[in-house]
Amino acid sequence: MVKVIVQHEVEDFAKWKKVFDADKPNLKKAGVKLKGLYTSFNKPNDVTMIFKAPSAELFDKIMSDPERQKAIENAGVIGGPKVSILNKVK
Repeated sequence: MVKVIVQHEVEDFAKWKKVFDADKPNLKKAGVKLKGLYTSFNKPNDVTMIFKAPSAELFDKIMSDPERQKAIENAGVIGGPKVSILNKVK
């Protein structure tokens, strides 16, 4: 298992959240669990998500899916996401 932190800016949080919520069943089916969803204190359209995923390879495969990329674009994500995949050492 790996922890994945994804951060990006969105045009409108409420619009983005609807698209994000609609994708939750797909993430669950792939074994990816949302551990936290945050917005920046000073920039409510700056979103950070923390996931737990079975592997970095699986998460990369999920994120590179063309359908998901299109949904991300339609949700109003500004620019590319910053993704950090972490291994727990202690």
